[in-house]
Amino acid sequence: MAPLTGAQIKTAYAEAMKLYARKDANEALKRLRTLALDCPHVAEPPYQIGRILTEKLLAGAAIPYLERAAEIKPGETAIWMAWSDAVALGAGPEEERSFLDALKKAPIPVKTKLLLQNRFGSSRRSSHPVTGGAALPDLQRMIAMIEAGDAGGAEAMASRLLARHPGSAVAANILATAQAALGKHSAAHGNYLRALKLDPNYAEAHDNMGRLLFDANRKEEAVRHFSRALSLAPGLQSALINFGSALISLGNAGAAVTLLKRALAAQPDLELVHRALGNAHTRLRNYALAETHLLRALELTDAPEARTIALLAQAQSRQGKDDEAAENFERALAIDPDEPTAVVGKAVLLQTLGRFDEAQVLFRRGFELDPLKGDNYRQFMSSYKAKPGDPLIETIKGHYQDERLDDQNRMNMGYALAKAMEDMKEDDEVFRYLDEANALMKKSYSYDIALRLREVHNTKQAMKDVDWLGRKIEGASACAPIFVTGLPRSGTTLVEQIISSHSQVEGGGELGELTKQAQQLIIRKEGLASVKDMPDDVIAALGRNFEEYLAPRFPGAPHVSDKSIQSYMYIGLIKLALPQSRIVVVRRDPRDNLYSMYKNRFPEGTHLYTYDQRDLVTFYGTFLEMLDFWRERVPDWFYEVQYEDLVSNPEEETRKLIAACGLEWEDACLNFHENKRKVETLSVFQVRQPISKASVQGWKRFEKGLKPMLDALREGGYVTD
Repeated sequence: MAPLTGAQIKTAYAEAMKLYARKDANEALKRLRTLALDCPHVAEPPYQIGRILTEKLLAGAAIPYLERAAEIKPGETAIWMAWSDAVALGAGPEEERSFLDALKKAPIPVKTKLLLQNRFGSSRRSSHPVTGGAALPDLQRMIAMIEAGDAGGAEAMASRLLARHPGSAVAANILATAQAALGKHSAAHGNYLRALKLDPNYAEAHDNMGRLLFDANRKEEAVRHFSRALSLAPGLQSALINFGSALISLGNAGAAVTLLKRALAAQPDLELVHRALGNAHTRLRNYALAETHLLRALELTDAPEARTIALLAQAQSRQGKDDEAAENFERALAIDPDEPTAVVGKAVLLQTLGRFDEAQVLFRRGFELDPLKGDNYRQFMSSYKAKPGDPLIETIKGHYQDERLDDQNRMNMGYALAKAMEDMKEDDEVFRYLDEANALMKKSYSYDIALRLREVHNTKQAMKDVDWLGRKIEGASACAPIFVTGLPRSGTTLVEQIISSHSQVEGGGELGELTKQAQQLIIRKEGLASVKDMPDDVIAALGRNFEEYLAPRFPGAPHVSDKSIQSYMYIGLIKLALPQSRIVVVRRDPRDNLYSMYKNRFPEGTHLYTYDQRDLVTFYGTFLEMLDFWRERVPDWFYEVQYEDLVSNPEEETRKLIAACGLEWEDACLNFHENKRKVETLSVFQVRQPISKASVQGWKRFEKGLKPMLDALREGGYVTD
């Protein structure tokens, strides 16, 4: 393709910025990323990408773009200012050092360079606010009074001091803090504003204002103040903790971890930081690490809080430590029977164990304790069938209109209501809630389907020209796991439930470990690693590491099933590393499959393509592309199950499935719904029921709402009717 002319670049850039001005940041990012790829020597696209990502609270992702912009245009002060902001808000120690090293060589004004260097120097932990003539001992005395619990005395003294020194931003901030402690929120808000008017660069006042707004459920305003505080003082400890905690509640735990790790480096034994990190890592599915932080948090206090114990129980439950989790939920509830995290956490544990009636009682108690917590309703609805006239649904509808509801809770309630409308056959109402929920998810996360296209291209490049059938790996593991893979919502949970009902199989669920290691093995920071050139011991280590991962989790199990969705990407590599393994790929009519993805919310940060109907179809095409790649090379290395065939003719298809797994037939595999194993996927309710054809061609009820997806499927030649 011919390179873009200067005029074309200007036009494309202007169009992207118009989209951004119209608040369509995601589409602007897509256009700018394309422009950055097509015009790698133009600084404006990566600069604007960095700015937008920072504004979207994705500062860590912004840093590489701003670094690239500075390489292209090193004398541009605005780029260095934006890079500095991103580092303050989203960098770890390594990225900060890289920025400061680059800054030393930057051809920008000395005054600007010193300003940016000082931001990360001795002043990084606090700002230098305007005292307005107020004496330091008086200011320190008032702070000590608040810390000692005498907020009333501090308020009175601060009022008198501010009357004498009306230009003191510090006195206004202390007065506001005392008033906030006394519950005088309106007065506190006014005095924080006064402090910031007197000194707009007062980091501590921004942080305190953010805390006040966050507690008032004005979260979007709060994060603006938290981010401003950290931009001014990147090491301000309270801002790191407050902003990190806010990001967790807003569904951005990855960014929170970076900030909280910085706080932990400054104070390694701060219980509050360990608790927040435990919460963040649980949301990121780093459950073992979450447990470590939460156990440390409990060690650091003589009076453990119920919420910390409940968070620990959640992390333990996700690791299969159900007895410990149940014990800790009870321990938390003994301390505080009304702790929402404990009440709902126990409900979710019971739900995954198939104890739906017991779970329902606790969920309903959770609704009373935290009526605007949307995720509680969403999780509840996964094992509940709404009926016309259901008073709970009317209650959720009322909450959905509450002006206090933030985007995260509205989005979760939207999924819950869409499910309820489908249950009650109010089909015209389903997409009213579903489209808004997905739009809010897209707003929260920046995703470009082009990233998936590059991933598939790179994976195929790394796997090409390998003598798959002729190559034998010396020292390969004899471990024989059974991988069940396919697109989400294609029936993989059902298939794993059938297989794990066999006496020789322990159901592992979505382990994710091998696929993560396989991806890291071939797609590296320094470039692609070819499997053809990969030494035997490296491939063998992949299998042995997985065997070591399974051993303590499933001791003595002859076979363990692993339902990691992305396994189909690495079929050849998996079989080289684990030649005794079996791989089952599940297929489903794309119309039902993609609709089922579109109507569900997945764990934080995963399957981000599912919130756009046309992106779903593009992703589906890449799934087929990878299957074709492996079918051409190793057709006998995996077994394909068609979901519709399985539910239409369960006994015949189940017998073929069990044989393909190398197992002797057992009747228990037909009674999979009686399997009491834990299930943590969105299919938690369905797999406890006998096999059913009810969901086959379910998409037909919603052709109008699914038009973008159906059109794209026809355009791609994936369906013909």
